[in-house]
Amino acid sequence: MKRKLVKQGPQSLVVSMPSEWIKKNNLKKGGEVELQEIANNIVVSGKEIVEPKVREPYVLNIEGKDDALVKRYLTMLYRLGYEEIVITFTKQNIKRLKKEKNTKVEDFISGAHNRFIGMEIIHSERHKIVLKCFTNTNIQELKSVQRRIFLLILSFMENMFDKKYDSQKAHDNVAKFINYFFRLLNAIPEASLPNKELLYGFFLIQDRLIDYLQYTHQELCKAKTISPKVKKILEELFELYENYYHLFYKFKEEEKVKIIKKRFELSRKIKRGKFSLPETKVLYEAKFILVIFVDFYEVLVGKEL
Repeated sequence: MKRKLVKQGPQSLVVSMPSEWIKKNNLKKGGEVELQEIANNIVVSGKEIVEPKVREPYVLNIEGKDDALVKRYLTMLYRLGYEEIVITFTKQNIKRLKKEKNTKVEDFISGAHNRFIGMEIIHSERHKIVLKCFTNTNIQELKSVQRRIFLLILSFMENMFDKKYDSQKAHDNVAKFINYFFRLLNAIPEASLPNKELLYGFFLIQDRLIDYLQYTHQELCKAKTISPKVKKILEELFELYENYYHLFYKFKEEEKVKIIKKRFELSRKIKRGKFSLPETKVLYEAKFILVIFVDFYEVLVGKEL
């Protein structure tokens, strides 16, 4: 909504507040509101704005934990906004589940911290490693990262038929920005960013999506040939994601029916078509993307309510 600024005194400007908002917050003449400056915006709150708490350094003892579990801890600590993480250990090696071997803790942490934007090792000794996160926290940065995630996923899809494309690297790059997005989202006060829960849910879906994109690319690389029919289905699937992307920023009622119809049409093509075994494996992974699109649409509708 827009409001005109009215001059009051030699240097001050005032603006009227909507009557419904005043009633909702039980405000009266002579009462007070909270003002908070965020980037170039002023957020007006009828209630006290709770500033984000400065978290104490988190001490993470990784004794007896494997690499997968430690990565989960680091991911959640990063997303929750911890600025400093102190990793402690007595044994110098950590178990790598996927590779079925041990590696030095220092080498593992050196590789793991690169999964997170702004995280650096600031101190390392025999039984302790200290990680520090240097990141901005504002709505403009959040919006920039949000757009970057969409564009990276679209780029992932554009390169899907290139067997030389490094889908693991692409997956990890998108995941890095999604983690950063969650960190920013958790740090911004609720009063200045409505629908935080919906945004969190929506980008959790993106996190699942990139897994299935990677699996689809891996199956495409294994297949010797892919028929034009299967390639067309995948291209239409990726085009559908682009439609969802545009709908996220500008929800149009007339577009929603087209998108729903297209999703059902693609689902029928996959279900009723006759494909080779390698093509079936490709479409098996791609079908999960269609299922994820159902969640996409629910979040988009909720965002508009």
